[in-house]
Amino acid sequence: MKNITTFLLSIFIISLFAGCAAASFTSYTPHEGNTYWMGADGGKIVLTNNNSAKTPTYAQLLVFLKADTTDQRKYTSKYTCGDFAETLHNNAEKKGYKTAWVSIQSINHACNAFQTSDKGLVFIDCTGVPSGGKCYDTKVAVKTGTSYKRVPLFCSNVYFGSMGTVRSYKVYW
Repeated sequence: MKNITTFLLSIFIISLFAGCAAASFTSYTPHEGNTYWMGADGGKIVLTNNNSAKTPTYAQLLVFLKADTTDQRKYTSKYTCGDFAETLHNNAEKKGYKTAWVSIQSINHACNAFQTSDKGLVFIDCTGVPSGGKCYDTKVAVKTGTSYKRVPLFCSNVYFGSMGTVRSYKVYW
């Protein structure tokens, strides 16, 4: 009887810890009213937040971006900017960095935002190109009335023109 009680108690404790670990992540789909943001494949954008994620320093953000390979994926008709931003968001949260998914309605685009502890709110766009490759991690100023122009973070031989004027955007934490 003592062995059964010990066994059941062990199962209870293990399941309690497993439940705690699973509860540290929550998923949601960004939306406006009844309209949900969709990926290029027709599936809803699903953001997984790490409830214990921290605010990175700008240097930590750069180290994370340099190691992350989201920008190296190919841009296709089934994987576009919203998908890139979803992937980067979920990768950063998994690493323990609080991240936002950002929709920029006026230019029909998506990117990410990080509230850094030393440089404030930083917008990152890691949208790749159809041929794939490296060096598509970029910083961008997202402010109403400004031009949306990507500035490469790690390569000087990459150039991006303006995608248009930011007229409206929404940040989803």
